[in-house]
This record gives sequence, structure tokens and C-alpha cells, in this order.
Amino acid sequence: MLFTRYGLPVLLAASLMTSVAVAAGHNQSKEPAIARDQALTAEIDAFLNEYEALWDAQDPAGLIALWDQNDPEPFYLAEEQDEWRIGWDQVKNYWDPEGPTSSDSVRMRFDGTQARWLSDDLAFAKFWIRFDTKMKFMPAAFGTDARASAVLRKTDEGWRLLTWAESPGSPILYIAKLFKQHRQDGEPSPLPYIQTLYERHTRDDFPAFMELNNTGDMAQAGGESE
Repeated sequence: MLFTRYGLPVLLAASLMTSVAVAAGHNQSKEPAIARDQALTAEIDAFLNEYEALWDAQDPAGLIALWDQNDPEPFYLAEEQDEWRIGWDQVKNYWDPEGPTSSDSVRMRFDGTQARWLSDDLAFAKFWIRFDTKMKFMPAAFGTDARASAVLRKTDEGWRLLTWAESPGSPILYIAKLFKQHRQDGEPSPLPYIQTLYERHTRDDFPAFMELNNTGDMAQAGGESE
């Protein structure tokens, strides 16, 4: 629908499975991603549930309070931002920007949490985020999914955040998943056009690089030697 609404050209549909195969790249693990320390994972999951409730309440002060106030330089990357926010001024401004808000309603849900210790008081966690959002300038609400990760410190007050990064999947794979889940009868696939944009974005000097660095030939040679 976004392609129609904003007037972006959409090519005729190609095979969905072909497009996914082209974009899939490296072999994906079929084993579940389970961390060794499930007690730690449960603690971080409980922390994220608290963070989730503060998002539901649209409580920026509460969200900021769940960051380590003694940390000199927090890092934050939201999926809709081009660049990281670094330092307290930039991180706090994300939740409480100047001027009127552009959102009517935002809901976040976290799942798939797994965590590991980095040191005696530091932990790394990975999780999934589901956003459901209604923006003032858009006619309808929309939902998105993103992988995410964070580094947290165990303080006397409990777990507190140091870094946060939201990491959506490769656009062509993400759109392929949405298309498979929500396609309506007669809708053409947007994947060929997205693939065309990828091709246009390739650096001009890459053909010369390919001539000197053909990884496909190397992979095939390695397979034959095994």
C-alpha cells in the first residue's frame, strides 16, 4: 500500500520465492537462539516488561529513569533514525523533543529475550520489538517489527540501560515477509522494484572489485576440496 500511496513505481510481480532466495545470502541457522543463563534472561525480560509499560503510558521521564544516570555517555539507535544518538542531551531528546508530538499513539511489545553476562555488573541482551503506531500525518496506523539489542548495568536500583540499538532486517527480506503475511488478492509484489533500488545503489567500482575478488569461485573451490 505504501508504494501506491506515495506514488512509487511498482514493477510487475516476480516470483516471491526467487526474490527471497536472491536476498537470503548466508545460510541461516535452524537452531533456536537460546542463551545459557536463563535466570539472567528472565531478569532482563522482566526489566523490558517494565520498559514496555512506560511506553504504553507515554512516560518519557519514566523511560529516562530506567537508564543508568551515572553513565557518562549513553548510546541510542531507533529504527527510524539515520544515525545514533550519543550522550544524554541527544538520548533524552528522543523521548521528549521540543515542539508538538507527531504521534497519536505508540505501543511497543518485547519478546524473544535472551541475555548473557559481559562482566560482574554488565549484561548484553537481544530481543524483538513490535511497534504499533499512529502518526498524526498518516491516515492509518501501521505496525513494524525490529530486532534489537542492549547493554545494561546491574545497579543498586536494578537493571539500567547503557546502550540500545534497533536493527530491522534487510528491507527486501522484511518486505517479502510482510507481503507473504498480508497480501490481498491481485496485489503486485513490490520486491522487483526494491531489488532494482539495491542494484542502483551498488558502488560504481564494484564490478572491478568483483573481477579481483570472486568469492563465489572461492566458495566453490573450497567446497570441492572438502
